[in-house]
Amino acid sequence: MDHPVHEWWLTDGGCLPVHDTEETGGLRILVAGATGYLGRHIVRELNDRGHHVRALARSPARLEPLRAAAEEVFTADATDRTALAGCCDGVDVVVSTVGLVGKGGRQTCWDVDYGANRNLLDEAERAGVARFVYVSVVRAPALEKLQLVRAKRAFEQALRNSGMAHAVLLPNGYFSDFDAYLDMARKGRVFLFGDGGFRINPVDGADVAAAAADAVTGDADEVEIGGPDVLTHEQIAHQAFQALGTTPRITHVPAWLLASALALMRRLTPLRVHGVLEFPLTVLTHDVLSPATGQRHLADHYGQAAAGPAG
Repeated sequence: MDHPVHEWWLTDGGCLPVHDTEETGGLRILVAGATGYLGRHIVRELNDRGHHVRALARSPARLEPLRAAAEEVFTADATDRTALAGCCDGVDVVVSTVGLVGKGGRQTCWDVDYGANRNLLDEAERAGVARFVYVSVVRAPALEKLQLVRAKRAFEQALRNSGMAHAVLLPNGYFSDFDAYLDMARKGRVFLFGDGGFRINPVDGADVAAAAADAVTGDADEVEIGGPDVLTHEQIAHQAFQALGTTPRITHVPAWLLASALALMRRLTPLRVHGVLEFPLTVLTHDVLSPATGQRHLADHYGQAAAGPAG
């Protein structure tokens, strides 16, 4: 691949060439899900390492903050196979963070976590992409039965079966997921299920982004990623109050209430509803542990967040 990299920026009229940049080394990498919490970290990490980033996202407006880090952008919904045509042309590596968690709408995990990533894989194969890095989710016995996790595992298997060089990243819960505890602490009280003793070692998005960037040029086909601190949910709640400098007020809700609510929700709501909610709610009532590979600490994240504006 010796042609110059074209920088594109999406306008209301479509994708227009802005200018050409000469080849300066580094790989050409498509980052799918570029505007999400993790995707933004990955785009910036790859740019910092000298790679040429093409950002794939659904929303043009949300791409604007990445303009300094992404040389190209491609706007499409990855569940639309036709819209993805050409997104991988001239690309060496695809990094996908595409997933349904945190999203609403009419789509299910099988549409997004499996279907959208399968569309990306097919387009990558057509374009002759050399490597595919997929950010999946932590392996934990309690999670494997969930539809969202089953959809992710199905894509992992499709990726392995493709024969393309690949890496599957298996991160634990992100620090941003636990901002909910800080938000509750700001309001004066944190609610925990059970006795608060279930354990997890959440990881910062920047640590996962570093692992993704390593995987672009590495040879590992599977990477587990967890934060350095194994914490109970009780300890996490106390860290939130400590960051705010307020007295801890914690209410424990019987865990069986959540289990009953989940069972009822699965019976009464469609997959597009309970498929999104059952994952975080299950994490709250089970141990979810990963190898401690990250460097950043949740307490520091809370301290920085508490020093900024609420919300």
